[in-house]
Amino acid sequence: MVVGRVNYLLRTLVLGAFAVVAWFGYAEVRDVLRGRDADLADSRAQVEELTAEVTGLETEVGTLTGQVETLGAEVVTLEAEVGVLEEEVVVLEEEVFDLQAALTLLKVDHRLATLEVLEQIEHADGRVETSVVFQELDEGGSPLGRPRLFKLPGRQAYVDGLVVKFDDDYVEAGDALRGTSICLFRRIFGEDQAPSTGFELDPVGIGPLPYTGDDDSPELRALWAQFWDFANDPELARKAGVRAIHGEAPFIETRPGARYVVELRASGGLSLRAE
Repeated sequence: MVVGRVNYLLRTLVLGAFAVVAWFGYAEVRDVLRGRDADLADSRAQVEELTAEVTGLETEVGTLTGQVETLGAEVVTLEAEVGVLEEEVVVLEEEVFDLQAALTLLKVDHRLATLEVLEQIEHADGRVETSVVFQELDEGGSPLGRPRLFKLPGRQAYVDGLVVKFDDDYVEAGDALRGTSICLFRRIFGEDQAPSTGFELDPVGIGPLPYTGDDDSPELRALWAQFWDFANDPELARKAGVRAIHGEAPFIETRPGARYVVELRASGGLSLRAE
């Protein structure tokens, strides 16, 4: 009986010990599992955070990609605009070149004649007599025709001419017939002399020396033969491309031994200057 109780007690103690050991083991495992759960929760939170960051970055990348595509399209548009502007610049440069060439043509001066003073004599009664040589020139500046000697009363010499000025469009285009003003020398006279008594240079109604021969034309012959008709009939002058048609008489006070040049601007009139 006693033995049976002892056995029972021993079994009870053994089972109790096992129970205690099992309890501590369970508690330890539970704590470990709880720690693992906490770590797992932290890891999940980090994963979620990283996932959110990745999603944000993907959104930013998508936005930047869209911006790049937009900028690329803008670059293509700007390149096309630059191409158009470059073409416009080429056209404008050509226009500027043409305008500069036209302006140059308008300002071209043609040497028509020279006036050389041989001597200037002052008489006892106060009269002055100036001896000059008048020489017409061709387009290359070489003497044309024979030189002519005149004795002019006074110090100032006048060169009287009939001038035809054509429309600037013809001059700018370098028209073969109307590309420059033309002049017919009429007479030369001194300051103490009536113009009507001046010395004849080119006969009125006949073309000037540079325009005779091969360079002569029916249109030019008509201008010289009907000079004053064109001058008094604007419609007739317009049809001939004439801007102005009239007489001019530049003059200069001469000096002994001096040499003067008579010039005609392509779009203008006569000038007389010292050389």
